[in-house]
Amino acid sequence: MAKLENNFPEIEKINDIIKEGKIDEAVKKISAFLNSATEENYNERLENVIEAVSTVRDGKIVIRFLIESKIIDIPALLQNISKKDSVSRYSFLYLLKNICENEGDLILPYGEVLLNKDPNIREAFLQLLLFVAEGKKKINDESLIKIIASNLKDEKEFVVEKASQVLKVIGKSSPLIINKILTELVKESTEIETFKNRIDNILKSIVSIEKIVEEPIVETKKEIIEKEKKVGEEIKIELKEKISEEKVPTTPKYLEKAAEKIIDKEIELKKKDLEIKKKTLEIEEKEKQFEEETIKEREKTLKMKQELLEKEKELSNVELELKKKEIDEKEKELLKKGSKLKEKK
Repeated sequence: MAKLENNFPEIEKINDIIKEGKIDEAVKKISAFLNSATEENYNERLENVIEAVSTVRDGKIVIRFLIESKIIDIPALLQNISKKDSVSRYSFLYLLKNICENEGDLILPYGEVLLNKDPNIREAFLQLLLFVAEGKKKINDESLIKIIASNLKDEKEFVVEKASQVLKVIGKSSPLIINKILTELVKESTEIETFKNRIDNILKSIVSIEKIVEEPIVETKKEIIEKEKKVGEEIKIELKEKISEEKVPTTPKYLEKAAEKIIDKEIELKKKDLEIKKKTLEIEEKEKQFEEETIKEREKTLKMKQELLEKEKELSNVELELKKKEIDEKEKELLKKGSKLKEKK
């Protein structure tokens, strides 16, 4: 792609406005820029806008406003780019990756509508959902997940593959929901074996994660003791069966070594347990940090808007004062002319 300012000089001016903190003005300029596009160059203009604005500080806020105000209309956009070849489609979708990862709430509401469109649109929207699932926003809306899962029945392999990818990523953070929905789907379905195999493949990829998530993060002392006791008993039973199978003599020395093995295994299990809890806490900390950063960004935007309103208010007051002075001067001039006329008469 050529340099953006060579294609559309307006974009460079829009970037300068964003750098000055004039968010609302930038949104209006972009809206006018896109509205003046022809059917042939609309996609190119939009592509240039997203790519250029994304690189500027506060650019993400501008893109959010553009989507919220439907200046960038997601359904219309996907309808349009679905007509392109797959390479062009993916390169365009990739431009939305950043906004999907950080502002997933803007994308999710379109799920019910867009996942019932033609295969190209569905695949394009599933790709956006994949970006969302890999980002900060967790997808745990069961109705949306059911619609995503229904695409596993699609005749088009590329739609099935994309739906599988999305469900596997969602399964990393919400394995119990995915397990529940897919298990119910298999029970209700009378589809061919291929469909059941697809579901089985997804469930296998999240089974180990599910075991981890099922474990409570905070446990009481009593629960921990009970768990340790249960694990110890299981290992002892397993060991006795092994001894019985292998016909190993139960000498005190052997039993002592077996006891040591049990203790080692219990210690190892405790270490793994602590690692899981540590990782969970780290994830929660990162989520909290992101929420704080988002709040700060929004506060910053509101502050900027407030400052702009204050400046506009000040300018209005100055304009009023100037108008008043101008009227006073004209009034004095008229009085002066009136007095001169009187003198002449």
